[in-house]
Amino acid sequence: MSEVLYRKYRPLSFDEVVGQEHVIKTIKNSIKNGKVAHAYLFSGPRGIGKTTIARILAKTVNCKDQKDGNPCNKCETCLSINQSSFLDMVEIDAATHTQVDKMRDIIEKINFAPSVGKYKVYIIDEVHMLSKGAFNALLKTLEEPPKHVIFILATTEIHKIPATIISRCQRFDFHRMKVSEITECLSEIAKKEGVKVEKGVLDFIAINSNGGLRDSESLFGQILSIEDGDITLREVQEILSVADISISIEMINLIIDKKYDQAIRYISKMTDDGYDLEQFAKSIIEFARKLMLIKISPEMEEHFSSEMTQEQISELKNIAQKTTISQLIKIIRTFIKGKEEIKSSIIPQLPLELAVAEIDIEDKDSLTEVKKNDYNDKIAQPIKKITEKVSQQVKQSGDFVKKSIGLEKKKVEAVISIQDEEIKDEIEIPKEGSISIEDIKEEWCEILEEVKPFNHSLTAFLKTCQPISMKDSEILVSCKYSFHKDKLQKVENREIVENVIKEILKQKVFLKFITHDEAEKMGYKIQEVSFSKKEKKARGEDDDLVDSALDMFGGEVV
Repeated sequence: MSEVLYRKYRPLSFDEVVGQEHVIKTIKNSIKNGKVAHAYLFSGPRGIGKTTIARILAKTVNCKDQKDGNPCNKCETCLSINQSSFLDMVEIDAATHTQVDKMRDIIEKINFAPSVGKYKVYIIDEVHMLSKGAFNALLKTLEEPPKHVIFILATTEIHKIPATIISRCQRFDFHRMKVSEITECLSEIAKKEGVKVEKGVLDFIAINSNGGLRDSESLFGQILSIEDGDITLREVQEILSVADISISIEMINLIIDKKYDQAIRYISKMTDDGYDLEQFAKSIIEFARKLMLIKISPEMEEHFSSEMTQEQISELKNIAQKTTISQLIKIIRTFIKGKEEIKSSIIPQLPLELAVAEIDIEDKDSLTEVKKNDYNDKIAQPIKKITEKVSQQVKQSGDFVKKSIGLEKKKVEAVISIQDEEIKDEIEIPKEGSISIEDIKEEWCEILEEVKPFNHSLTAFLKTCQPISMKDSEILVSCKYSFHKDKLQKVENREIVENVIKEILKQKVFLKFITHDEAEKMGYKIQEVSFSKKEKKARGEDDDLVDSALDMFGGEVV
């Protein structure tokens, strides 16, 4: 049986360890200065070297021929530790020995002198799994340990360790390894194993190991056991069933550039190529998250070194410059929803296609709103200011003003002519002042009837509403119930009513909905409107009991 890579190439000295320099430097100096602690606590993610450094520490303190804080790896002690046969080094997996009895057994033996070495070293892995009783027993030993005993505790969940234990240990927090560090290690292994790898393969493995060297070595070992001596990136992607980050970058770029038709085709291509769509969606979400974080705080790029190469981080920053945080939030939310729906979807790629379509629709809705505001800022307001200026001049002078009016009229025409053609196509300029709020109130019942064929529910909502004012083609409508206001404010519902009013009164208008309470705070007096028998019949409310129910619950007659 062949030995797995992470054991075969496990570092034998501190100088062979890649990464964790802040830990190694401190421990080496303490060994050289003869200031070895009686208890160490190593915390950090799995597979980043906690147990390896614990073994090297145990070997170094017992080595008979130390060299600059490193073990010699030649003496009897070093060789026996390398072969896991050293009697004075005890490794305990706390995940399988959680009970107090095991800890008591250790405590009973620690007072005995070491068999062959200078120190007895106890390495307790996943120490957070110990029971409360076991921690209490360990605490008593840590308070007054024998001089010949060293404890090395390792954990992936530091928050589960009692503060009383932490305070009695020298604590070292291990960090995830950078992609460049993992790639360097894998490159050395590839040379020693005599295999050729295509450019990008080792980076791909390193990125998908989440900063853990052991996981990357395990993935590499899996590939070596299947493939021949020439490994390509495509083969690795198929074996690991993981999409390359370049695929996520391509998809994100299409969405950010609003090339939604190409994004849909790209999803189809990924499906046809046999990619795991859930993994594809996950990679899009992860990359969009990184873009959002780097937009919020550029310093975040330091935290991506364990997940991306320097070239990818540079590309990340370039893409971040051409997008917005709100756009990225929209992408993340829609693709999270899409990923969750993939398993239950009849057509696997449909949830991702819907995610792209939803982003497309929201962009168009927001663009329409921007154009309306743009019209107000660029056309309506300038015209209004010029008109007011002309009126003021009329009052102050005679014939001279008439000439000025002609000049100002030309200015108005010039302002309109230079506006963006796209705004003119999207927005019909209202004829201000051609209708009044009285006209709206007079035709309100007819408006309700004409809305009904488009959306029966809207008529029910509008029955509890009444128009109260009109200014610059904007009609203010007061609603009795807030949830009616919320429904009517939706773009698709509001546009139905606006179009009906346009057909009846031959003028383009904009609607704004508020509640009765809001209207009264603004100084409007809201009175219950009394309708004639004919009007009530048109509204479906010719029954007093029905009237009461409608007023109380905001319902409708069906």
